[in-house]
Amino acid sequence: MAQDFTEIPVPPALGPDPIRIHHPEGAFVPTPASRIALEAIAEHAGRFRGRGLDWGSGSGLLAIAAARITGVEEVLGLELDPRGVAAARENARRNGAADNVRFVESDSYDPVSEEGRRALAGFEGSTDFMIANPPSSSPVGDGFEMRRVVVRGAIRYLRPGGFVLLSVSSQYGEGRVTGLLRQAPGFRHDGVGASTDLVPFDMGRADLKRDVETYAREEERGGLTYAFRNPRNPEAPITAIEAWNHFHATGESPLSRWQSHLLVWGG
Repeated sequence: MAQDFTEIPVPPALGPDPIRIHHPEGAFVPTPASRIALEAIAEHAGRFRGRGLDWGSGSGLLAIAAARITGVEEVLGLELDPRGVAAARENARRNGAADNVRFVESDSYDPVSEEGRRALAGFEGSTDFMIANPPSSSPVGDGFEMRRVVVRGAIRYLRPGGFVLLSVSSQYGEGRVTGLLRQAPGFRHDGVGASTDLVPFDMGRADLKRDVETYAREEERGGLTYAFRNPRNPEAPITAIEAWNHFHATGESPLSRWQSHLLVWGG
């Protein structure tokens, strides 16, 4: 099986050395969304302390980054793919984080083993922060459901004043973020933790192309519209249907921003 390593430079707040990530073939590879989440962790390093969860930890990049912050005691990563869990454990060891970072195989907040369930239960009501960089979109509904699952489930684990650093790219629009807060009362939105400039939502990636199709179908059903930008006129907003049609007419990807949002619980 082919194996790869990626050296990822980190901002000074996360130490002088890059994080070296091993990702077996088919397992999670760092994406623009994970890199902006990494930047958000660094920009808000002063808020990180105590105990944290990394929902959908992939190959462990974000959990390892958070564990480098002075004052962070331990991080537990939850990852569905057993290949990702194995790679994350090895990455923690290679990056000197094995003493305060653990990873368990888990379907969202439901670990598959008794040991994993005990580990996660130990975080109930005592979690200071959560990191969540879900896939760019769920392939059903409006594509936003994984983020709703993250935030609703976080209530069980966070201390008052704890926060979720959640990846929400800008094409989802403000309406979905507002709706998320309505569905999980007790959270407040504390701004965008980090953001790229407008960049192509790369339709050359099969997953992102599928996402835009999912969004277009949601608009056709009468759901909330999406907030892409026209690649030929970045000031002009376009819907997912318009983005889909423009791509098929020109081959040009619509524009969006990769972002991480801060949601604070009960504080």
